[in-house]
Amino acid sequence: MTFFKHFTELTFIQPVMPFDNMNILLILIGLASAIIPILIAIPLNNQERRKALVIWVTMIVLLEISRQIWALSLGRYDFAEMLPLHLCGMQVILMPIMLKTNKREWRTFVYLTALIGAFAAILFNETILGKYPFWHFQTLQSFIIHGLIMMVPLYDILWFKFRPSFKELPFSIIFMTYLGIQSFMINLWTGGNYLFVSFAPKNTPLEWVETAVGTTLYIPVMSVIVLMIWSLLLLPFIRKGGRHEAI
Repeated sequence: MTFFKHFTELTFIQPVMPFDNMNILLILIGLASAIIPILIAIPLNNQERRKALVIWVTMIVLLEISRQIWALSLGRYDFAEMLPLHLCGMQVILMPIMLKTNKREWRTFVYLTALIGAFAAILFNETILGKYPFWHFQTLQSFIIHGLIMMVPLYDILWFKFRPSFKELPFSIIFMTYLGIQSFMINLWTGGNYLFVSFAPKNTPLEWVETAVGTTLYIPVMSVIVLMIWSLLLLPFIRKGGRHEAI
């Protein structure tokens, strides 16, 4: 059954290509996965919204576990690509921590990383594009889980009135630096490219940056760009502090 096969065994099937009709449909599926849970919460009260968010985060975790089981079942688990160590993959740990602790630092870090990271993955999914067809477990799992990941910080802001601030930015920078160093070391061991700190993935804006500035300056320049993006994400809330609801 081709639905569960690895892309190396799908030589006679046309894969999804960047921004072709199937890719555009998958992008819409990913965005719908982000929007639908938010719309479902409209008639709910706060307690029901909290329960719903726990369910959605649990679904994210289960979708990632299903991907791990899928890879193991093939008998070809690749440590270079299957570990949940990309920024979106790490959300299966970060989001439960956020829900459990209700700390501003974790809620802000999830906002800064999950929102833009998942949106970028929906638009430029290097795991799928050029490898898998539309109707495949890995394809559908990837776009749905990224949509749900993108939804969580939006849900927090819309329904729990959370307002991230620049006060949490130092924590996010320090923790992101730690994750980057950790990923670089793991990449040396696995030969992978977690957090894209070893090289830029093809057909993405990261590749454009690396081409423009060179391999040596790729990480320093990307660090500056990330800091600029984070600052832009925080700017809308600079004068909207105040009390927010616990998750």
